[in-house]
Amino acid sequence: MKNKALLRIKKLKAYNPPLNGRSRFDGLLLDFNERTKKPTNKALKAIQEFLQQNRLQTYPEYGLLEKKLANYTEVNTNQILVTNGSDQGIDLIFRTFTDREDKVIIPTPSFPMFYQSAKIVGNKIAYPLYKNTDPSFPITEVIKAIDKFVKLIVICNPNNPTGTLVSLNDIKKIASKAKDAIVLVDEAYFEFSKVSAVSLIKKYPNIIVTRTFSKAFGLASLRIGYVIASKECIQELRKVRGPYDINMIAYSAASSLLDDKKDTEKYVEEVMKKSKPMIEKFFIKNGIPFYSSSANFILFKPKDSKFVERTLYEKGILVRSQDKPTIENTLRLTIGTVDQMKKFIEIYDNCIIKKLKINEKYAFIDRDGTLIFEPQDTYQIDSVKKLKILDGVIEGLKELKKQDYQLVMVTNQDGMGTPSFPKNNFQEPQEEMLKILEKKNIKFKKVFICPHLPSANCDCRKPKTGLVKELIAANEINKDKSFVCGDRPSDELFAKNIGIKFVQMKTNENFYQALIRKGVIV
Repeated sequence: MKNKALLRIKKLKAYNPPLNGRSRFDGLLLDFNERTKKPTNKALKAIQEFLQQNRLQTYPEYGLLEKKLANYTEVNTNQILVTNGSDQGIDLIFRTFTDREDKVIIPTPSFPMFYQSAKIVGNKIAYPLYKNTDPSFPITEVIKAIDKFVKLIVICNPNNPTGTLVSLNDIKKIASKAKDAIVLVDEAYFEFSKVSAVSLIKKYPNIIVTRTFSKAFGLASLRIGYVIASKECIQELRKVRGPYDINMIAYSAASSLLDDKKDTEKYVEEVMKKSKPMIEKFFIKNGIPFYSSSANFILFKPKDSKFVERTLYEKGILVRSQDKPTIENTLRLTIGTVDQMKKFIEIYDNCIIKKLKINEKYAFIDRDGTLIFEPQDTYQIDSVKKLKILDGVIEGLKELKKQDYQLVMVTNQDGMGTPSFPKNNFQEPQEEMLKILEKKNIKFKKVFICPHLPSANCDCRKPKTGLVKELIAANEINKDKSFVCGDRPSDELFAKNIGIKFVQMKTNENFYQALIRKGVIV
């Protein structure tokens, strides 16, 4: 038979999350942001009581649950619509308030169902991007994208997968400027973030909020959610939703959890106040970049995301890869109970960090004449005024970071701390240099300084290796791929003493060009 689907549907790809085998996976499911602990038995009891009534032949009704939800969200009952998961709520909003060729704004990356719903309707999508360097909501770009053609703006709060929060003030700005458009605020993780736009609906009736029982409440398999909006918006949405779309088993479980929220609140408290800080502390300690999250998950960027994902899988932990625009090579980790996170940390520490350390590449880099201009009439840069970062330094260091080199600065500063070279004269230009580099996302793992005069015959002065002895012993660096870069014979001998190659550059030469010439950067 000829494919009779609409052309835009033919062009779509089905949203197929990696579900195969999850139900049989014997380990921790930390990939879908689900509740990692079974909900209270009261939900099961409510389901059993419904089944014992033996009324499966009766069509469902939702009045009592809508009343409970109205009480929970502090709105009127006519402002609540129960849906088959928040996915259905999202889809209903797109189909009710937008039409083919209508412009919608979806800050990106975000939850895939937003894009799917927009494409099914045939919307034109604007994609303001979350930035690599700044994970905060792209409010400036969203405001710029609002024009007379916009019919709907999506705000995922906290955003999935970044976990970042959108302020109520920003939501007000958007709702104010886009008075003739719907502002969809998806609050799937409200119980974790405690931030909601529901209170804004009275003043901004173009705001519609979607929520779910799939996350904190733990009813993902039953597919139940709800929409909160003005009475007028709910009336329109009710016309599009089927009258019997939510089954009574899901209804019964959700209703019971609203009667007694203590179990949910206790779980949320453990996740956000205990487990989440534990994971953040672990990532910070080990230099693993991550996004600050207001939800029950955290997006992090390990050095080798595929290796990390594979290793965790082999050790019984599922996480979710997120190769999307601006967050390439990241992994999303669902945060569970303290015991579950302790297991994650133990496996990550023993099976990933220790293995990666063996293969770490290090670039030991001289300072004066290599990274910053070195005047030939004196040996020290002793003021911010004299500071000048050499050509190619920013470009070269960025490329080294991109190639996963650990950056280490090693410098001799003759007589630092003596009357002729006060310590402050070194620190001020040094701190300014590091500040400039950090603004470009360049940070040194370690900075080693020998303050002694040559006559002191110390163990820490290059070409001796005393400064880096502990670092090398603790990290088992990859000596075949690591190198020393400098402009002096002492740097070359320093490299020889460590047992790694030397990348020579002329004093005050273009740093990036020197790395290319020596084959470090191809």
